[in-house]
Amino acid sequence: MPPAKRRRVTDTAQPNPAIPPPSGRDLLSPLSDELLLRILSFLPLQHLLAVTPVSRRFYHLASDSQLWKALYYARFVLPRAMRIPGFRDGPVGAGAGHKLHYAGRRTLWADGRRGGVVEDVVPRPVNWKRQYKIRYNWARGKCAVEELRLGDEKDVGGEQGRKMLVKVVEGVAVTADRDEGLRAWDLKSRSLIAQIEIGSNGADAAPSCIAVDETEFEGGLLDIALGFDDGSFGVWRLLTDKKRLEQRYRHEKSTNGELIAMAFSHPYLLTATQAVLVSLYTFDVPTTKTEDGMQAQESSQGKAAGSLPAPYLLTSLDSHTCRPPLALSIRRAGRTTIASVAYTFSTRRGWSIGIQDLHLNDPASHVRAPPEVNATRIAYTTPVETASLPHTPPTPPATPQRGHRRITTDAGAPTTAGAATPAPGPTTLCYTHPYLLATLPDNTLVLHLCTSNASSLSISDGIRLWGHTSGISDAEITARGKAVSVSTRGEEMRVWELEGRAAAGVGGGGSSTRSVEIRPWADDDEGGGVGVGVNDPARDWDERRNWVGFDDEMVIVLKERTGARESLMVYDFT
Repeated sequence: MPPAKRRRVTDTAQPNPAIPPPSGRDLLSPLSDELLLRILSFLPLQHLLAVTPVSRRFYHLASDSQLWKALYYARFVLPRAMRIPGFRDGPVGAGAGHKLHYAGRRTLWADGRRGGVVEDVVPRPVNWKRQYKIRYNWARGKCAVEELRLGDEKDVGGEQGRKMLVKVVEGVAVTADRDEGLRAWDLKSRSLIAQIEIGSNGADAAPSCIAVDETEFEGGLLDIALGFDDGSFGVWRLLTDKKRLEQRYRHEKSTNGELIAMAFSHPYLLTATQAVLVSLYTFDVPTTKTEDGMQAQESSQGKAAGSLPAPYLLTSLDSHTCRPPLALSIRRAGRTTIASVAYTFSTRRGWSIGIQDLHLNDPASHVRAPPEVNATRIAYTTPVETASLPHTPPTPPATPQRGHRRITTDAGAPTTAGAATPAPGPTTLCYTHPYLLATLPDNTLVLHLCTSNASSLSISDGIRLWGHTSGISDAEITARGKAVSVSTRGEEMRVWELEGRAAAGVGGGGSSTRSVEIRPWADDDEGGGVGVGVNDPARDWDERRNWVGFDDEMVIVLKERTGARESLMVYDFT
């Protein structure tokens, strides 16, 4: 039998009586802004953006901070909270299930600056749409790039000893070199804020390391510590409101050798030399007493306002088994200050990374006495075996120098300092508690999670981070777990979101950890995906990237071009 013919639907079909015909009336404009905001709060991100060009009123409504605050929370905060152990098991706060109740007055993620806390005494509105855009661009690796030239366009002829140091603090870049001195740059306007010479009494020492103390940056003050290749160091202060740099202290040169690492958090200063001599100073000099029992006060004559006295040496650490690279850190935990030294040492068949913590208890405010190191904690990673050692390390001397403590390491770990051939192990170390990040010569990184309390210190097994296709020049990491790494050649930079993955990667190898490549030349389409490489002809493989740093909005790379000319590459995610 032939198949039955389908009934033809005529155009005279009656409309559904449940759906009223369009009347052409404007039903939305008479509604109040509060009702429209309530309606817009149910729209997904794509539909909310589609409403923006309807009219000026809808543009302002669709840009309301409360709408974007909820989107920011759902996209970036809740997934982060889901990685907290035990968060899924029970309710949090007064809400049911695992819902969080966010508040803008006091949080750890509200103002988008250093992950800091928004104080109630200084109310500051937050542009949540802008914060969402920045975090979204970070997640996709999309940014604008601009070059900030640090000097005149002249060929210095590959001058030996010229070395540029850079630090980035919330839109301000601090650079230091022997020729131009200490300079501060505004990265938003790409302009010079202040400049000062760093030579002392005609000294021609070159800066070799830099550290900043940003505890008072919200008040317009930034303290900068510089170490030099002759063993001297100094402290300067940047006054952002007055656009001025002032020298606060300058220490004489030392016979201990070049300083290669520093950490500064007033009043404490931690330094390390090439020979791994670590010194801990304090600028809170204890008050001495005269013969008649009166306290001797330091004379202020001849001293500029804001200058610092000569620091007091609290302790020093001398090691014959450690070697560079080193990473120094100073942090506060309650009333205790913790000075940390991350270092590398060789083992019998390979290498390992160690950390030593010095716990200092601050004296009471009415007691003019120096703090004391009341506890020391030591931990090291599982030794990594290498195929063969390139040389036989020398035996450490039998008697250590007087007046120095030894940095304790793995038993039988011989030194490789001064060896002609580089020892196996990391090329750079970056430590921001609780994250320890090391770059390796095989184009990979290793992440460790450090756990510290009043009685113990431990380091988790490392997870390997894959993604770079060429040698890694430098890497930087924050306490929130965001890291940026840059290759020595080309424009390959990667962003790593590592929070929660170090603990999850223990025992699992960390093979699932992925990165986002920063793509300044990407189009507005699907560029900047996870782990996608870019073959861009604009890359100049003759240029070298020496350093990388970042804040919440920008990534800064120090680029060395032909003729040893240096400039800053500013990758803006705003």
